Amino acid sequence: MGFLTEIETLEDIPRFEVEKVPLTNDRGVHNGVFALERSDTGDHLGSCGKKYRPIQMDEMFDILDTASSKVGGIKHVSYTNTSNGKRVLVRSEMEEQIDVEGDLVDGIFYTLLDNTGIGSNKCIPSTQRISCDNALHLIEKRRGDNIHHADSFEGNVERMIARIANNISNFKSFGTTVQFLKNTKFTKDQMVKLTQALIPVEKEESTRRINKREGIVELYEKGQGNVGESRWDALNAFTEFETHRGKQSPEKFVRSFMGNTLSTKALTILKRPEINYDLPKNGRRFNKAWAAA
Repeated sequence: MGFLTEIETLEDIPRFEVEKVPLTNDRGVHNGVFALERSDTGDHLGSCGKKYRPIQMDEMFDILDTASSKVGGIKHVSYTNTSNGKRVLVRSEMEEQIDVEGDLVDGIFYTLLDNTGIGSNKCIPSTQRISCDNALHLIEKRRGDNIHHADSFEGNVERMIARIANNISNFKSFGTTVQFLKNTKFTKDQMVKLTQALIPVEKEESTRRINKREGIVELYEKGQGNVGESRWDALNAFTEFETHRGKQSPEKFVRSFMGNTLSTKALTILKRPEINYDLPKNGRRFNKAWAAA
């Protein structure tokens, strides 16, 4: 991904601090709201209340480095930031790798530092298929292991250790899912129906919407490493489309961690023994259905 900058260690990432600046009304009276600004450029990042404590990059990376060292087998390989530092993202690779009949999938995770005052600091498990660089985030709705602004350094290290260990465990379990998807037949007619379920046909459709469905179906048969025969081919048609088609940006990539991408929705359907195309359209209800699938 072109917007990620390669690093050797976390020390290679340029640092800046986030300052809380009190906001005042027209009469110069502080209204209890603070602006969050970069100390080096003055760029506005967000706003917060009195109790909010920004987690600085130095602290966040110390948490990540300490936890990774205790777990072992973790290498931090690249980073990016969005909108002048509103969010900072670090990509890390695990030693674990899935090998299903020569189809290799790497285990990775992303650490997200949110400086907007409203978002969470997260550690998100993901995968990358070697043959085509397709990315698939293994989003989970879990409470208790985000990195908290109000928690102590030691408490956040323990949260990060638990999250990384859970990422490794989930990735190993994903190998069973990959084997199932790869060994389960999936026809072109089923693929067309799946794309129509995830990108519903409308009375008046734009050319872009039609081309999107047709492009995904084409990738099912002709995408990198795909032959148009299995559920694995179907899933990778969606991941290839989202990873490589259209304009890529750090902002778009960070949004993909919200769990409502076409790829995560497709996985929800495809990993079930019996295909059921009926998914809630509401975001919160979809996330609940995804977790239960």
